[in-house]
Amino acid sequence: MAGTGRTIECWLEAERDQLVLWLPVMLGGGIALWFALPDAAAWRSAILGMLAIGLACVATGRGGRAARVVALGMAAAALGLGLIWFRADLVAAPVLGGPTIASFSASVEVIEPLVARKLVRLTLLPVGEGADSAGRAVALPHRIRVNLAERDAPVGLGTGAVVRLRARLMPPPLPAVPGAYDFARVAWFSGIGATGRGFAPVVVTAASGSGAGIRVALSRHIVSRLEGSAGGIAAALATGDVGAITEDDSEAMRRAGLAHLLSVSGLHITAAVAATMLIVMRLFALSPWLALHARLPVIAALAGAAAAIGYTLLTRAL
Repeated sequence: MAGTGRTIECWLEAERDQLVLWLPVMLGGGIALWFALPDAAAWRSAILGMLAIGLACVATGRGGRAARVVALGMAAAALGLGLIWFRADLVAAPVLGGPTIASFSASVEVIEPLVARKLVRLTLLPVGEGADSAGRAVALPHRIRVNLAERDAPVGLGTGAVVRLRARLMPPPLPAVPGAYDFARVAWFSGIGATGRGFAPVVVTAASGSGAGIRVALSRHIVSRLEGSAGGIAAALATGDVGAITEDDSEAMRRAGLAHLLSVSGLHITAAVAATMLIVMRLFALSPWLALHARLPVIAALAGAAAAIGYTLLTRAL
């Protein structure tokens, strides 16, 4: 047993520079554990259990590296579980109790054209209470996502506009089968308490002063210039808007194992940064004076950082 302990200590000593890389792994493990456990009592027990293991290792480890590694790993996992628990409570918002049809006024927060489905998706912030078909007051969540047919979208609809509409609303749906996509969870962390379908007429009571926004405008421009599948895929890569991709194309990408390429991630941001740095370096190097007197790699790196921030904000890849 003592020989095994010495072997572990020697291995940890040899790998001491790499051990810190396990901290984010344990932090992520704690976050994953929050999703796997059923309720607050289980989360609390898990945190206390991991902290107890860490303290026991510190108390009995006699200064060994293995004890410190286990203690820090347990602390990181407990921290991850605590952080996601705090985040879930922080974004907690009311959720619609059941299906209803209501008329209400709301401010438009986000507009997402779903060109392939001939729909417009609106994220709305209700103003006051709604009313059902019998005139009874309906308490609405703070944020609602509604789909409109393109033909029902009124002139003047834009981010910041105030609209009056009638919609069939329901709570965010749970997974259709165990392990399937959990929209209810995504909606919870997005603060969305209801989803549904809006009916005509939709009346703009206060027009938007900002239009649909640069992201929507850029997507529409790309789709108008490139017909068919190419336009939808180009818009998805440029702005993160997948609404113009047809269901057939989406299914083909999923079957080919390429669906992840349509979701803007670190790969796309890295490519944008690399292209920006290369272009800036080449352009500035055309000037002999700048090439001799300026630190072009630093300038290119700053331009790349600005491109990364701008692209991330544009595509909502946060």
